[in-house]
Amino acid sequence: MMRVMLEEADYCDVAADLMTFDEGAVVFWRDGEEVGRQRQSRILSLELLDERSAKRRIQRARKHHPKAWSQWSPEDEQTLITMFNQGSTKEQLVSALGRQEGGIAARLRSLGLLEEDQKLT
Repeated sequence: MMRVMLEEADYCDVAADLMTFDEGAVVFWRDGEEVGRQRQSRILSLELLDERSAKRRIQRARKHHPKAWSQWSPEDEQTLITMFNQGSTKEQLVSALGRQEGGIAARLRSLGLLEEDQKLT
């Protein structure tokens, strides 16, 4: 687990085992699948988190968001795309997909549907 500290005191935690660089962006991977992407210019620091505390954090998150930190299935990804294109709110996306807002926003960014500096509304 890695904490990515961003400008304006924002951050995201990414369950990644590999980082690569792609045209000004840092791409995070887990088990060969892209799990996140951030513009390199927005990143202030990277911090490796204690794996035990990360597991506890994932367990806590899954109490309210059953699919938090899970890989995206093709069906879930298609549901996300459809709902986003239909103008669903972040609350509707969170509820329907069983994921946290940050995970949904990261996936939308990796799909090119949400700009790097754009927030999920």
